[in-house]
Amino acid sequence: MTRICIYAAALLLPLSAAARDDAVAAHGQPALPAGFTHFPHVRADAPKGCAIRMAQAGTFDTLNPFTLRGRFVMGVWNWVHDPLLMSSPEESLVSYAHLAERVEIDEPARRVRFTLRQTARWHDGRPVTAEDVAFTVAALARHGRPFHRSLLERADPRIEGPRSISLALPPGEARHGALRLGEVQVLPRHIWEGRDFGALTMELPVGSGPYRVTGVEPGRRVVFGRNRDWWARDLPTGRGRHNFDRIEVTWYRDRIAAFEGLMAGREDWMQEPDARRWAVGYDLPPVREGRIRRIEQPHWFITGMNGFAFNLRRTRFADPRVREALGLLLDFEWANAALFHGAFRRTASFFENSELAARAAPDAAERALMGEFPGLFPAEAFERPWMPPRSDGSGRDRAALERALALLDAAGWAPREDDGRLVSKASGEPFSLSVLAQSSSQQALVGVWFRALRRVGIAPRFEVVDAATFTARTRAHDFDLVFRFTIPPEWPGAEQRNLWSSEAAARPGSGNLNGIADPALDGLLGRLVAAQDRATLVTTARVLDRALQWRWLVVPAHYDPVRRLAIADRFAWPERRPRYSYGDDAWWCREAE
Repeated sequence: MTRICIYAAALLLPLSAAARDDAVAAHGQPALPAGFTHFPHVRADAPKGCAIRMAQAGTFDTLNPFTLRGRFVMGVWNWVHDPLLMSSPEESLVSYAHLAERVEIDEPARRVRFTLRQTARWHDGRPVTAEDVAFTVAALARHGRPFHRSLLERADPRIEGPRSISLALPPGEARHGALRLGEVQVLPRHIWEGRDFGALTMELPVGSGPYRVTGVEPGRRVVFGRNRDWWARDLPTGRGRHNFDRIEVTWYRDRIAAFEGLMAGREDWMQEPDARRWAVGYDLPPVREGRIRRIEQPHWFITGMNGFAFNLRRTRFADPRVREALGLLLDFEWANAALFHGAFRRTASFFENSELAARAAPDAAERALMGEFPGLFPAEAFERPWMPPRSDGSGRDRAALERALALLDAAGWAPREDDGRLVSKASGEPFSLSVLAQSSSQQALVGVWFRALRRVGIAPRFEVVDAATFTARTRAHDFDLVFRFTIPPEWPGAEQRNLWSSEAAARPGSGNLNGIADPALDGLLGRLVAAQDRATLVTTARVLDRALQWRWLVVPAHYDPVRRLAIADRFAWPERRPRYSYGDDAWWCREAE
């Protein structure tokens, strides 16, 4: 495990105090004043009581959400465990003191000190200590998810007292590093020490959060009971939030069964990802009579890139003209109108739905940075933005087909005269293509794309495999294309190296599924990691976006601009909706009033 050093506080040079030690803002100043009483989106005196029943599709096999093994329960992550700092629902990259009552950043020493609240308690009544934080850092650095590993592997925890610990800041801007460290959920050392942290488990977790798991039916149901003695219930970060006495989450075999449970009154809440059913399938008595309400909430987070990623390790995909040609054949405009009732938007950026996305022509700062890495960009990239192909929406766009055939011909592929099969002009080898996925959720869009591929002589396959097989094959780079989505953080940094660097391309099991390896791109990634302010970060991220876009690494799919919720009419929420959250934590039951 990561080395844990214990120092007497008197031996450590004092950390320079920031203007405020109860909050951290990556850029600018926190909007809420010192001593604020509650987050603006909540009703401070919201009534508490009753239960909410939530329907999910699928299953789960572990109550430990902090490793890659198994299918975890999201509620354990965010309802059972508390972080050192609570991210603001109203502000971007701002967090306020929670488990930690004080945070101090020493920029010259590249360290941050957290002082824990004396009142912070685990569900079993034991105090939350600096040793718990040090154990969490060590455990997640070794066994955690890739995000945690890259963040914490060099955190070098130093315990300075029972409630005080300092951590080394990750590369990049100091305040942003402190934010990232502070938002890691803390785990109880006395529960986890000596156990196999990576093992699947159904043991009821112990945390410090507003809920505890009170019941579980493996793979089927998890019950969360409100912790009435929650130590943070009267803190500004806790007041008015988490108002249900009981949250019961039930998993159904598929979304149709979950939908039926909602309409039958067995469930109160369901997220609806199927735009077609949302458009035409809810004309039922519970909805018409007002017992079930439908609401749409715009997504506030970065949606990233969704699409079919090429494996450039396959020789036939090494030529960017081939990748562009295959991308031209996906008629998204027709599919969106005919199959999805126009509900989706085409993904165009690796930082989609954020200010980091390269949507317009590059500005002067971007062009200057692009000029330092000229081999990464075609000449046209300096003048206009990259955009995914746009069809005429007819379903049989002749111009797109002819452009694709011309690109394939230039790359050495042409239809065979006798049967129309696309083959290599040099070797006669047929062009083959398969798409690997672990869900059939993209079946409709894939079907549209595959019809066009067959028109140019390609016989494609769609391989839907179980989660274990999917993981094994992607780790071994055993695929032609893979459906993937990448959702970057608001302040992207070192984790992008795992997706796009030459080192990651050569490392089995890395996130660089495309296999792209380019020293110039490595240099640009280094500039992103080293960004010290928001303006530099935005410029560098947009340039990275352009470098990836113009490589045609992905046939972009789509993203949903809204979250669709079907909920029972007995729930209420404040009028104000937060900017960087859905605000579900502020809901309450009408009958509790």
